[in-house]
Order: sequence, then structure tokens, then C-alpha cells
Amino acid sequence: MTPTAVSLSRPFICCALLAAAALGCDRAGRAAGPAPAAPEGAAPEGAAPAADGGVTLALAGDAAAPAPAAEGAAPAAAPVAPLRADAPFVELPVDGFASAVVSVPIGATARRPVLIASHGNYDRPEWQCQVWRDIAGGDAFILCPRGVARSDSPSASDVRFTYESNARLEQEIDAGLAALRARFPEHVDAGAVLYTGFSLGAIMGSAIAARRAALFPRLVLVEGGHDKWTPKAARAFADGGGQRVLFVCAQAGCGAAAKAAAARLEKAGVLARVVRSEEAGHRYDGPVAEETRRALGWAVEGDARWSAP
Repeated sequence: MTPTAVSLSRPFICCALLAAAALGCDRAGRAAGPAPAAPEGAAPEGAAPAADGGVTLALAGDAAAPAPAAEGAAPAAAPVAPLRADAPFVELPVDGFASAVVSVPIGATARRPVLIASHGNYDRPEWQCQVWRDIAGGDAFILCPRGVARSDSPSASDVRFTYESNARLEQEIDAGLAALRARFPEHVDAGAVLYTGFSLGAIMGSAIAARRAALFPRLVLVEGGHDKWTPKAARAFADGGGQRVLFVCAQAGCGAAAKAAAARLEKAGVLARVVRSEEAGHRYDGPVAEETRRALGWAVEGDARWSAP
């Protein structure tokens, strides 16, 4: 069955004047919702490495012909039919939760790793999936959990979403991964997942990863999540197999807090890095996405399933 395509409407970046506790963001009164069109300054999918240090990730598994098997070696796995879909973004029904959005690696003939992209408050999974496909390219699965609708959404045709708690988001991710593997059983890699989150998604993801480091050993946290990395949480992440945490900031306050969190993680034995875009407000598209793209190679360095030319 050909996966159902998702239509991405063109939203606008909004700033909602809500209480900080309701937003779950690092700066009270701001929540971003970027347009799904390619963000300004973001690298086009499939671009070559840029002179500014940017990197386009290439997944191992499809390009080169397999080397001849050594004498006595087990026979090679049967070829996998190319993954087919009507569009790069598909809707994925998730048992017990609202449907997720997935960016699929059309044409893949080998198993591909999964990247989770959790949105912020008053946000949409469609926007998160589009921006992350622009950042990471179209060679991995990008699973974007929806969460629950906000009652104060702008209109019935412009519904915004949030996550109820990190425990519920964890359950939604688990259910989403199960649905993804059932939908694409020959193409989804069963190994560790790269977790990325913006604002609320970063905050909740930090708590999830501290107790599920074996599944989420590498994190990209954009404009949030740094305050969750207490010495106890950092040690739990390290002891559970946590490897790398990349913080991406666009505001001075985020940068200072992220550096302190990175120091706690490094002390616990986890590699951590903080990168800053130009001052751009609380957002994940545009210059923030470009800075994320430049640093993403570091986040996946050493993972044999990903490679950077």
C-alpha cells in the first residue's frame, strides 16, 4: 500500500503572548511556528558541503555496491525493494494517539535510522518535519509526534498542538516507533534513535532521555532543555549509555544556560556542545536551522549508520 501523503499548508511564524508555564518555553510569552517552505538560509536537500562548515549528511547503505563476501561468510541479505510513497511526508496512524507526520526516505533500499522531531508549544508537527528534512535531508525517517490540540488555536483550520507531559510524550513516541516499524518493516532501522526537540519538545525530551539513554543516546536540543540537566540527570544519562548532546541557541539567555548544562554533562562523561545562531528570537527555522545543519555532523559522529562526506 502506498503511504498517504500529507499536505503541508503554509503557516506563519507566530508569537503567542501566553504564560511561561503554559508555553513550556525558555522565554515567557513566545512560541514559534515556522513556515514549511525551506527556511531562509537552510541548505537545500542533497546539497554539497558548504564552505561555511556546513555538512550534508549521507546515510550509509544505498550508494556503494556490497563488497564480495569472504569465503565461508554468511550469505548477504536479500535486496530490499525501494521504498515508495506518493510524497516525502506521510500521515502515520498511531495507536492511542493522534496521527504523526513522517518524512520518509523515498527510494531507500536499505534500513535507515530514525530521527524524532518533537515540536514546541503552540506548534505543529508538519512544520517540525519540514524544517528537519531541510536540515538532515531525505535519507532518514523523521518521525514528528503530534501531541494534543490546544483549545486556544487560532481557528479550526489552523490548529496548534502541545504535549501533555513528558510521560505521555514518551508513550506517544514509543507508539509512533512501533507504528513506523510496522508500516515500513524492511526499511526502518531498529537501533538507537536520534532525538531532537524544540522548546517544549527539548524540555520534555531531556527528561525522557535521562531515563531512556539506550534508545536516545544522542540529542539535539534547540532553544530549551538545558535546565533539566542536573548533575543527577546527567549521571543517569551517562550511566544509561548517553553519548552526545548538542544544544542550539538563538538567544543569549539560552546560550548561557546551555553552557552550564554542557559542563554538567561533560563532568558526567557525556560529550556536549553549544552552538549559537545570530540573535533570532525563540525559533527553530531560518538562521537557527542553518546553525543546526552545520553542527549536526558532530551530533551523529561515530554512528556507523550515518556518514558525513
